[in-house]
Amino acid sequence: MTIEEYKRQSIKRVNKQAAVSGAFTHCFDTRAQSERKRTSERKRRLKALVRSNITEIDVLAQYFMISVNTIKKVARSAGYHISNGQVVESVMR
Repeated sequence: MTIEEYKRQSIKRVNKQAAVSGAFTHCFDTRAQSERKRTSERKRRLKALVRSNITEIDVLAQYFMISVNTIKKVARSAGYHISNGQVVESVMR
């Protein structure tokens, strides 16, 4: 048995014991909560940047250090539209 195999087996054993004892009960709730917090923070910062006329998708993606597709998703969920690589205010607003 190599050291790597031993480490893998011991990690599996510890995780199995933790799962049986209920140690992982709230970890997914915490993760979902941190995801919501991060998303709302991104939306808030995105709205501030759009108000100050920074609307190019690739510039915003570089600023947030996330992919273009992710910034598009954040912009859509914040109520904006994407047109020609720019974040555009929704007509419905």
